[in-house]
Amino acid sequence: MLDRILEAVQFIDEKRDVMNELGSQLRVRINDLRQNRDETIRRKVDNLVNNSASNNNKGMELTDLVQNSLDAAIDKDEGRNDEDRQRRERIMKRMIETPLWLPPSIAPFAATSPVEISVNDWKMIKSDILKGSNFICRSWDSVEVAAIYRGSITRASGNNEDGKKFVTAIEATFEDLLERVESHPNLSKKIQLFLVEDFEWRGLDVGNNMRYGPGDIGRRLAIEDGPPPVIIALAKEVIPEQESERSLPTKFLASFSALATIFTTLAYAVSSFALNASFFNAVVKENDMSLFPLCLPVFFGVLAVSLVHEVGHIIAAKKHGVRLGLPVPLPSLQVGSFASITPLRSFPSTRTVMFDVAISGPGIAMLVSLAMIVFGLRLTMLAQTFTSFPVIPSAMMKSSFLVGSIASILFPKVMLAGLSQPIPIHPLFLVGIAGLYMSAVNLLPIGRLDGGRAAMSAFGRRSASLISLLSLLVLAFYSFNGLSGIIIFWGALIVLTQQRVADIPARNEVSGISGSRVTLYNTLFILSILTLMPFPGGVSSM
Repeated sequence: MLDRILEAVQFIDEKRDVMNELGSQLRVRINDLRQNRDETIRRKVDNLVNNSASNNNKGMELTDLVQNSLDAAIDKDEGRNDEDRQRRERIMKRMIETPLWLPPSIAPFAATSPVEISVNDWKMIKSDILKGSNFICRSWDSVEVAAIYRGSITRASGNNEDGKKFVTAIEATFEDLLERVESHPNLSKKIQLFLVEDFEWRGLDVGNNMRYGPGDIGRRLAIEDGPPPVIIALAKEVIPEQESERSLPTKFLASFSALATIFTTLAYAVSSFALNASFFNAVVKENDMSLFPLCLPVFFGVLAVSLVHEVGHIIAAKKHGVRLGLPVPLPSLQVGSFASITPLRSFPSTRTVMFDVAISGPGIAMLVSLAMIVFGLRLTMLAQTFTSFPVIPSAMMKSSFLVGSIASILFPKVMLAGLSQPIPIHPLFLVGIAGLYMSAVNLLPIGRLDGGRAAMSAFGRRSASLISLLSLLVLAFYSFNGLSGIIIFWGALIVLTQQRVADIPARNEVSGISGSRVTLYNTLFILSILTLMPFPGGVSSM
């Protein structure tokens, strides 16, 4: 790629009337980039040698090192065949030799690509797809599994130079490129395109004398406002992990998690009647299970809220043509269930699609849960007898600022009771509070949680990474200081082990989402924070 840039520099030198010193400045910058690239590759190989090889192997070549590592791995599993051995060797080499321009969100998919694309096909994208479009390709580079095309969007695809118009121009240009690929006789079944931010962009302005041509909207906005858009091409066969590819231990863990969720949900339902004197005497002291069915409304109610959460995802996914994997229920020691992990089995077309699929589940579940809490409190106030109601300590209502605020308006006398005061409550309230916590923790802007997907869609991958890191630090603070039982369990079991990594990319990661969607996410996020915050004078959490 750097050699191609040098060729471009020679062309720029011939146009000195346009950019006087740009050529010499680029040469200096290119030499620095080349040294950094070589040093990065050398450091990767050295780290691999030091961590994976013995002292006698430090002098071996990269190919020998890969071979030696595979021999050690396969000796532990003699059932591996030659085909699998070759596949693992190919993936390991690709991961080591991953080009710096390939974004981390796409690099794992490129490394595991089942096919390789010829250089002629990569060139065909430039000559047949990009040529004549509003994307002016100025440089490109490729490896056997991926290619990058850098350039700018011409003014022809937008009515003016305003940022919003330019974003619309990007969307229109990329849609046109996708249509060109789908209609191409040779590339339609071989190639898929992604529009992402330039991962190597560092915001460098190469000189104060830089001037822009009349159609270079993309380059001007990129330097002033952020990374320019680039096109990444992958093989058509590159897709997220499918259900059939899940390992047996993974399937076993998913089944175990589902059974554990049923158990913890039933435990939550039973524990809600622990302070009910009639229920306790009959079940515990007299072994009379005739009152046990009183728990079932809470049990099935919590499962129903979890189902509503998943139905929200399914409806949005069907609307946008996104394939979802089988949801994996998550148990909770406090509220029975934390909904499910719902993997994406296809790449969303845009960040808007990603947002809609992510936010639909916890958003709908949170609204339903709030309605249940309000109606549960109202039905409690209207009830004539409480013998069949669950009984909870007053502290449970004060464990959440949002729940405590609602109760203060609808049921103010209860909020004056001591933390240990038993309070009979309608089962609908307990279902609602479980669903509210379930939605709140899923809306945290971390990794592959629904909130992490929504944050990435709303603010972009770079900003979402920072937000996710800050959220993890806050989560760690709450966990280590024992300020929240729910957050401790969520952080230890789910986030810090499974969901902290960013999710799969959208096909178009450059175009953002509408302002109304950003407002919706901010509103739901604030509600989730208010849910997890304790009410003044109450305990930190359940």
